[in-house]
Amino acid sequence: MNKISDGSNINPTRRSANPSAAPGSVKPAGQQRRPVQQQARKTSSVPAGRNAPKTGTVTAPRQVKRPAAQGSARNQVQRTAPDNAPKTVQRRPVNAAPKRPPQSVKKAQKQNESRPVNTGLIMKVLMIAVAAIALVLVGVRIYLFYKDETGLLIQEVTIEAGTVRPNAEMFFTEEPSIPGWVSCNLNFDEVNIDLPQTINFNMKIYGRNFPCKLIISDTVAPQGQGVAQKIFACEPMPDASSCVTGITDITDVVATWKEVPDMSAGGTFTAIALLTDGCGNETAVPVPFEVTKDSTAPVLEGVRDIEAYIGDPIMYRDKITVTDDYDENPALDIDVSDVKPDEPGTYEVTYTASDFSGNETSVTVSLKLSNKPEGYIEPEELYKVAQEILDEITEPGMTDEEVALQIVWWCRYNIRFILRTNTRSWTEAAYNAFQTRTGNCYSTAYAVKALLDVAGIDNMIIERYPYQTATHFWNYVYLNGQWYHCDATWREGYDSYFFMYTTEELLDFWQGGWNGFQFKQDKFPKSATESVQSRIDYKNHKIKNT
Repeated sequence: MNKISDGSNINPTRRSANPSAAPGSVKPAGQQRRPVQQQARKTSSVPAGRNAPKTGTVTAPRQVKRPAAQGSARNQVQRTAPDNAPKTVQRRPVNAAPKRPPQSVKKAQKQNESRPVNTGLIMKVLMIAVAAIALVLVGVRIYLFYKDETGLLIQEVTIEAGTVRPNAEMFFTEEPSIPGWVSCNLNFDEVNIDLPQTINFNMKIYGRNFPCKLIISDTVAPQGQGVAQKIFACEPMPDASSCVTGITDITDVVATWKEVPDMSAGGTFTAIALLTDGCGNETAVPVPFEVTKDSTAPVLEGVRDIEAYIGDPIMYRDKITVTDDYDENPALDIDVSDVKPDEPGTYEVTYTASDFSGNETSVTVSLKLSNKPEGYIEPEELYKVAQEILDEITEPGMTDEEVALQIVWWCRYNIRFILRTNTRSWTEAAYNAFQTRTGNCYSTAYAVKALLDVAGIDNMIIERYPYQTATHFWNYVYLNGQWYHCDATWREGYDSYFFMYTTEELLDFWQGGWNGFQFKQDKFPKSATESVQSRIDYKNHKIKNT
């Protein structure tokens, strides 16, 4: 602030308006401001300037506001000293802040200084803040604990069917801290672990339900071993399930053929069976095959010309046998389409035997049908007489060998040989032999046949062929699974009979320089080859024990 001296002050000086005021007396600055202002309002103002007229009355200078944009501060003029006092005017720098705070600030400061501090309220606020922070920390800790505990849960578990029994522990990586707060709505003891399936259930952890899934899967393929097979080239492939053994799996297994080679030419092959379980798992199983190509036709035996009477049943299959080298049950077809059973005549009958390979053998014979002669004996009447004789010479419990031996022995020593007899029919010849106890080889052979028939023993009649002077008949009997020759006809110079001879033994029998047992061997089944003559007691007509 510039100090300005009297006479040289460019600004007008403020003089006292009170004439009574003593010149040169000065009041304290703080006491003269308001009167000066009041006086200034009463007097007229004169523009301030260097050339302003000097008068006895001093008017307070007008305060001029400068624009705020220029940042000018008001110049505050202090109270004007008396005329004889040094005249000084203090000016504030334009940018200087007021030295004294505003009255409102001072008043607020005084009020704050005079107001007492409330320490109880402050403590309550602090306690509430601490409690809030503690609650937040506890909540965070609980959240982290809950998150860690639920993070132990495995919501989906897969096990192999039929292996282990599932339990709740499988669904946690480790045991929860509070196991009592963990539960589920699935009873694991009731789960069928042998059945592939998916089971949905809930696991409850600390009051919250979590959806879980137990998957029982079957990823293990079925097991089995191939069984070596022997078949013929013409046979169809057997079922795959019959060619695999030891099939094991938790589910049902279906066996099918995956690869089947061409085996029509015969030889050794390997087929592949495919095992498929209920879940689609597959296993290929090799099955070895030994394939035989059958090119040999069956053998047809016992086929011969037939003579029958109109009205009687025609025994087309009587004593016919069919054998094959591979087929145990070859088929036999008899074509009788040409036969007129109600008309006398001679007809052709064709026998055809075939095996499973398609090989065939055919034989054609003649069937002679005639009207029944006068005095014809019905088979039923003949068998009635034969049964009475059989009951007399046999006992219950005898074997077929023992029964047949009694039949041949009885006919040999109870039917006296005569050269000629009525042979209009075999039933009449046998019946007359039983009634008259006489007959020739034809009558005797058919008498043996009638007795064997009622005894249920399979048999055939063989006729000598070729022959020179006379024919001869004897019996071919099936005993112990094989065919044997039996002959009960009286023979001059030979006081015995033939029982269970093989064909070789029969053709080796010579008497008086000749044999007389030639026959068409290809028309009959092959006989046994092993002799049983050591077991025959001809004298006592018994079978020896061995």
